[in-house]
Formats: sequence, structure tokens, C-alpha cells
Amino acid sequence: MLGHISVDPGLDLVNSPRSPQDEACCIKMVLEVKPKTNISHVCPHKKDLTLGSIGDIYCPSLDCQSDVQSPEVTWYQNGRLLSEERSNRIQLGEIYDFHQGTYVCDYTQSDNSSSWTVRAVVQVRTIVKDTHVKPDILEPIVDTLEVELGKPLTLYCTARFGFQKDFKPVLRWYSKDSNQQLEILTSEGRSVQSTFEDEIVKCAAHLKEVTQRDLRKTFICFAQNSIGNTTQSIQLKEKKGVVFLYVLLGTVMTLAGMLMAGALLYMYWIEIVLLYRTYQRKDETLGDKKEFDAFISYAKWSPIESEAGSSLSEETLALNLFPEVLENKYGYTLFLLERDMAPGGVYAEDIVNIIKKSRRGIFILSPNYVNGPSVFELQAAVNLALNDQTLKLILIKFCPFQEPESLPHLVKKALRVLPTITWRGLKSVPSNSRFWTQMRYHMPVKNSKGFT
Repeated sequence: MLGHISVDPGLDLVNSPRSPQDEACCIKMVLEVKPKTNISHVCPHKKDLTLGSIGDIYCPSLDCQSDVQSPEVTWYQNGRLLSEERSNRIQLGEIYDFHQGTYVCDYTQSDNSSSWTVRAVVQVRTIVKDTHVKPDILEPIVDTLEVELGKPLTLYCTARFGFQKDFKPVLRWYSKDSNQQLEILTSEGRSVQSTFEDEIVKCAAHLKEVTQRDLRKTFICFAQNSIGNTTQSIQLKEKKGVVFLYVLLGTVMTLAGMLMAGALLYMYWIEIVLLYRTYQRKDETLGDKKEFDAFISYAKWSPIESEAGSSLSEETLALNLFPEVLENKYGYTLFLLERDMAPGGVYAEDIVNIIKKSRRGIFILSPNYVNGPSVFELQAAVNLALNDQTLKLILIKFCPFQEPESLPHLVKKALRVLPTITWRGLKSVPSNSRFWTQMRYHMPVKNSKGFT
């Protein structure tokens, strides 16, 4: 039997036996389903509403049955009952983001013998107006890319596309070689970020091995929408080898080491020289026919307190500390006028003779010294040192002073060129201080108990 039937739910199409003794029989029915060809339009189940515009939503089933009087409809949005809506159309007014969601409309339909609830679902999406600008390429952002020959390479092309209702973005790589454009096989573009207003799409080009030919190509990232297209070119550049990096790193480390060694050498040069003298044991005083290792000159009256804050006077430094350290500890022979000068004689002649017999001249400079008669001793020593290569002069800046206008020109010049050691008050008193280390550096080299 061929035809169309209407079957209530739960109706069993298999006949039951008339009685336990009767044989069971079945009714075989064949239904042929044919599509209706007189439908004028298809009911929509998805609806796009433009933000800022005026819109409404129809219950799809009732919209299709426009010739039937609309029953009362119950509406839900995202599972929430819309109690005020009872017709087959919801008038939304101006569209906002919160209008997006899943809408469900229920209504009751019946015939002569039964009734049932009809439910339809409308998926509503709020959208913006279609963009009026071309895509914006986000990657690559540089014109050149350093690569290693023989290694695989992946080039990424990322672009931002403005919203379009019929969104069909085009994103691909091209290579340009000898003015010919060849499309590179790229992976399918995938969305990496999506918002109401735009969508970011990314694709990649894979090179199994970078060759010299690839270095001569221009790779072009191409993005297109219905408005137009945008491109970004990139050139491959060979990366300098690892060997070069090692050489560069080694050179930098060597230079850094040399600078550090130079700085240490500068800081500890005096100590290094003294250590060398200790093990060399060369006595430069042998055979020079000189009697004293050093002649000490200082202001011999009105001793002042050091302006650097020391409680020691020049006289204390010359008569007490110098003999205690240089003579008693390091074995030098010093000449002090108050201690070693015999009474009588001519002062100027005696000073010149003593300086000639000395290998070093030590001059303790202060305002009293440069403004007093003792400066004659420095002037005489400078004149003698010009003709005696074995005589060396050492200046000690006991406290700050200004050079007087009356100072002889030769002495002024000597103050600028001769080695100067600064006395730093009580910090310089200990025999292991920097002051005494510098003094030993400028003193003659000789074998004595101080170097063993």
C-alpha cells in the first residue's frame, strides 16, 4: 500500500492477534516521502543584527505560516523567560551587545484530536557594519631576516581584517625572483584572535632548506579583502657563522682581560716593583761613592699642625717617623741636619756637600717651607740633580700650599715634574700604609734587612 499517513505518537503499526488462538498477522505499509515544491521561502534560524540599528526577531515557524492566525508565543533568551513578549515578533528597538544570544519561541498547535507544543530556535548575532579599509599586516614587521643556509625556515604572515558579514579573507605568501611572482604553498590561514570589529588571521610558508637562490628572492606577505589588498616584503640575509661569533667573543674577552690586567697593574705597580726588587737582590748603591741614602729637608722652625687634620708636625715626621721606618725597618741611611750636622761651617756649602753625598733628596713641602729659607735646599738639590744622574728628588706634600711669586723659576718647574707623595695625616703613620710603600718605591734598591 502506497500513500501518506498521519500517526499519533506511540501508535503501534503492528496489528495485535485477535485471540490467543489466532495467528499473528502484520500489516506492511510503504511510505514515500516527497519534498514539497511549492514553498516560497525558507524560514531563517540564524539572524544577524547590526549594532546601533533598529531590529526585531520573528519566531521562524509562525513566520513561515503567515496565512495562519498567530497563537500566543512564549519567548526565552539564553534560557531566561521573556514574560512581556507574547507575539510571534520581538521588537528590540536599537540593537546592543546584550541582544546577542539564543532565542527560543514556544507555542501550542492543535487539531481535532490532539495538541502539541511547537518549539523553534533562533541564533541571534550582533554585528558591526562592514569595514571600509584594507587589511593591516602585523607580521612580518622587518624588511630583512637573518637565516642560516641549509636550515629549514618558517615565514609567518599575520594580518588584521576588519569585520565583513561575508568574510572571505585572502592571506598568502609570494616569492619574487627575476620579476616573476610565484605563489608559495602556504598553510591554510587560521584565526588567532577575533572580536566584534576585526579578526586576526595567520598563515605560514615553510622552506625545507634555505638556499643561495632564496637569498636573491623577495618574499611578499599578501593580504586581501573585498576592499583591497596590502603587502609586506622581506629579504633573507645570510647569518654570520657561529665561528665568527666565537672569534668576536674571544676578542672581546681578551680585550676585557687586557684592560683588567692593565688596571690591576696600574693599581699595584709599586707593589709589583718592590716584589721584583726583593727577589732580584740587586744593590744599586755599590760603587756609587755616596755616603747617604737620603737627605731630608723640612721647615726647621714654627712647625704647623697639618691642615689635613693630622696632629703630627713636619718636625715629628722628619725626626721621628722617617728614622723609625726607613732606617730602623728598611735599613736606609738618612741625613738630618739637626741630628747629623756638625756645629760650625758655612750653611750653604755644607748643604751642597751633603746633597752631593746623598742618593735621594726628600723635601717635606708646606706653606712654611715654600715661604721660608729652607726652600734654598730644594733649589740647590734641583741644580745638582741636573748634573748628577744618580741623585733623584722626592717631594712630600705635607699640607696644601700656594706657590709664592718669589719662588725661583727652577723650583716652580721642579714642583710640576718631580714625583710627589701626599701625606694623609694619621692614615699615613703605620709602616704598612700606602705612603711608606710609595716611599720605598722611590728609594734606592739595596740589600738590607728590610728586603729579606
